[in-house]
Amino acid sequence: MRIGGIIDISTKDIPNRSTMVIFTVGCNLSCGFCHNKYLLHEGVGRDIDVPELMEQIKSNMLVSGVSISGGEPTIQKDLLKLCKEIKNVGKYISIDTNGTNPKSITELLPFINRIALDLKGPLNNKRLAKITGNQVNFNLIIETFKIVNSRDDIDFEIRTTYVENLMRPNDIDKIILFLRKNQFRGSFVLQQYQYSEGVGEELKQKFQKPEHITLLNILKPYRNMELQFQIYLRDDIIGYSMIDKLYEYLND
Repeated sequence: MRIGGIIDISTKDIPNRSTMVIFTVGCNLSCGFCHNKYLLHEGVGRDIDVPELMEQIKSNMLVSGVSISGGEPTIQKDLLKLCKEIKNVGKYISIDTNGTNPKSITELLPFINRIALDLKGPLNNKRLAKITGNQVNFNLIIETFKIVNSRDDIDFEIRTTYVENLMRPNDIDKIILFLRKNQFRGSFVLQQYQYSEGVGEELKQKFQKPEHITLLNILKPYRNMELQFQIYLRDDIIGYSMIDKLYEYLND
């Protein structure tokens, strides 16, 4: 596998778990705001075979889980083999994905515990092309969603990063409407875009961090709505919080 970096211990990647995070190199999308953009360059990282990765995982006694992120992990040919080996040593396994490879996800599901689907925008070609910089077959993402959502044994998180100047509040409304119509059973997380050096200095002004109040106003219509799934906000003001707790200090 082509690996761009490893974090030995993280408490932020899987809720309520200490986690080892493995970053794979390469992605089939070209999102300009990607904070891990360095992972898209051919010369980044190094090839590490599964036995060597497993030695690192087994020797890390301080974590109960392994999160495989990227980049896009499902384009790695050894991903299935790695997940099988991790399962054999009893670690909780989470895969971050953009959802464009449902075949790979189907193969992985018997061996993993969690999917974090990074839903870039509403599921239509025009908006996804604008947000990701690619022509995306949104039907593949829908297929991935339905496959994972049908599995009660898989923890399922969908998250969308809100980028000022690129996204619109209506984009989030359309995503939540899709989740409602399709009986989503997991957690939806609205994430605040924050600039990182990986984005590149030339794009620093193009993509803006939304204000806390902007994100609150986007989610406000859903705070008292009966939904089959939970909605969370993740930003630099409150960290990570369910929306029920976000509006206690605001005047209606």
